[in-house]
Amino acid sequence: MLVWLVVWPLVTGMLKLLGFIASDMALGFQTLILTAILVPLISLLLAPAMHSLATRLMKEWS
Repeated sequence: MLVWLVVWPLVTGMLKLLGFIASDMALGFQTLILTAILVPLISLLLAPAMHSLATRLMKEWS
């Protein structure tokens, strides 16, 4: 659940931003750009941060 609270707004914001920048490009190319930016960002930066946060929260609750 914690991951979705970060990923969903990030994807929504990037879609909005990409719509302003690359609205004349084909949908497939927009998807490629979005994926090329978000997958590394989420897997290398956000997922480890969310894991640390979740671990810290679980220690506090137990």
